[in-house]
Amino acid sequence: MNNSGQLQIYRSCEPVVDTRYDPDDMQALLEVLVEALADAGGVPATELPPLYDTIDVEAITDLFGGDSRASDRTLVGFSVENWNVFVRGDGRIRICDERKVVEPVPVFERSSA
Repeated sequence: MNNSGQLQIYRSCEPVVDTRYDPDDMQALLEVLVEALADAGGVPATELPPLYDTIDVEAITDLFGGDSRASDRTLVGFSVENWNVFVRGDGRIRICDERKVVEPVPVFERSSA
């Protein structure tokens, strides 16, 4: 925990994509994740493995969308091939390349928006 009593989650991989999901926009969270993973890999989205094989897409969509959306401090992480994906309750999405190891640092700085 940090000095304010909040849990701090660290990453040890280099970020390659930072994007944002806005639940009030028409674009679904799944679409944003697929586009971000395609950007990270430099491939068309059609060449990605199905996310349904890796994560519970409905659970993440329910957690971060709709009327009962997660708090800004909520953070979910999962891996797809060599990508570590972090989704924060305020809509931030960060994808890191696990092959590019760095010294551990917070996934998201507390003050970042």
